[in-house]
Amino acid sequence: MDDQNQPPKPPGYSEPPNQGPRLRPNERDVRDLKVAQNLVMVASIAGPVSLFIGGVFLATAGLVCAIIALKKLNALSTRLTDVAAPAKRLKRSCIIGIAVCSIALVLNAVSAYLMYPAVLEALESGDYGNLAPGTDLGTTPKGNSTWG
Repeated sequence: MDDQNQPPKPPGYSEPPNQGPRLRPNERDVRDLKVAQNLVMVASIAGPVSLFIGGVFLATAGLVCAIIALKKLNALSTRLTDVAAPAKRLKRSCIIGIAVCSIALVLNAVSAYLMYPAVLEALESGDYGNLAPGTDLGTTPKGNSTWG
């Protein structure tokens, strides 16, 4: 309902304490809320996916998206418009996204640091079979193939 179709207020009625009249959000506030919502969604997906594929860059991208979204949501939650309540609720998801992406980034960075000497040795020697122990990459004799 708009303000014109509201029933008349009884005399002596005032707004709730510490709350002025709620203003309608402008287009920019609504657009910023949708952008922040998309950024939070990217961060919520990028963190767990980077844990599975071991992506330092994906975790970093998710963390950057979550930090940008948090800044937008902090600005929106202080406004006296109708977007303040959804922005406050979305901030919780954003903080969880920051935590997951941070954990994924740390775990992936430690893993990359520990794997770096083995990868460097494999690049120098040309023997990539040592990177995945338990697999017999390149150790099958050429005459013993199923296809030829």
